[in-house]
Amino acid sequence: MAAPAGDTLTTSKSALRRAARLRRLAIPLAERHRCARHIARLLLDRRKLRCARHIGIYLSQGSELGTAPAIRALLAHDIQVYVPVVTRLPKKRELYFVRLDKTTPLRRAAYGIREPVRRTRHRVARRLDVVLVPLVAFDDRGGRLGQGGGYYDRSFARRCARRPLLVGYAYHVQRVDTLPLDAWDVRLDAILTERGFHKCRAFSPFTAGAP
Repeated sequence: MAAPAGDTLTTSKSALRRAARLRRLAIPLAERHRCARHIARLLLDRRKLRCARHIGIYLSQGSELGTAPAIRALLAHDIQVYVPVVTRLPKKRELYFVRLDKTTPLRRAAYGIREPVRRTRHRVARRLDVVLVPLVAFDDRGGRLGQGGGYYDRSFARRCARRPLLVGYAYHVQRVDTLPLDAWDVRLDAILTERGFHKCRAFSPFTAGAP
């Protein structure tokens, strides 16, 4: 008997995650640091991103593309930086974003992810201008494969006029030709890798005043 489509899709995503993580882990440490610095510079080369006032960004861990250089660069340009935390409301597993600066104390939360100790200065996802999104794999049409928790998909399912702009932040080796997506998977507007800024073909939000 053939497996249900949902089961097949889940299996396919799991296999893609394993392969993409192995490619990411194979990047030498020195090259990871170089890419992180280079991509942080590319980030500020984009006028639409550089002129944003409220940017969400993840605190990297493990083999993820390092975000520390980008955070330092954004703060140096007086851009308000916010990092994701999971809401504590029962049955609402979504993200909201807490303001980060050079003195913000951090702690280890679930899955070893760092997050701010204090959550008083926060912003809901839809009130950010840009979010730099972590991912395991991506394709050219804005398909994104995350860790599997669905937090970003739930948090950005109700975007208004594509705000905030969702930009995948990753190494180029995380690219695949096509990703299998569920109906609820939220696509990215663009991808930023060490090879540059790539607008996703499925979207055209970069119209008047675009970079």
